[in-house]
Amino acid sequence: MAELQGPAPIPPPRSAVPPAPAPRHSGLGIASFVLASIGFVGMFATFAVAGALRASGVPTGADDPASILVGLAVILMGLVSLIAVGLGFGGLFQTGRRKLFASLGLGIAVFTVLSTAGLIILGMSRS
Repeated sequence: MAELQGPAPIPPPRSAVPPAPAPRHSGLGIASFVLASIGFVGMFATFAVAGALRASGVPTGADDPASILVGLAVILMGLVSLIAVGLGFGGLFQTGRRKLFASLGLGIAVFTVLSTAGLIILGMSRS
């Protein structure tokens, strides 16, 4: 004869299990996005100032302080954009984090670096 067992155990309700938290945004990705945005806007402003100086008829040369400042600003914004590229790659390779800001920052920074290099090459070829 089969032995009688008690009632089957009642499983816990599904609502008792907390849902897994959504992954957070990558800190490196956010930093990349912010630096890439600063680099893009700064580079745009720098080229706008350089164009305004060129169009105003102000004599510019290698020893002109305005030309030196524009050149330093291009170098600084280029470095900011290159740092944003590195942070973007770092944010893309982080595990368990969202990658939206990392990919946006990387895209903006790469666009800024490549377009700046293209404009510099174009300017040098026309001189």
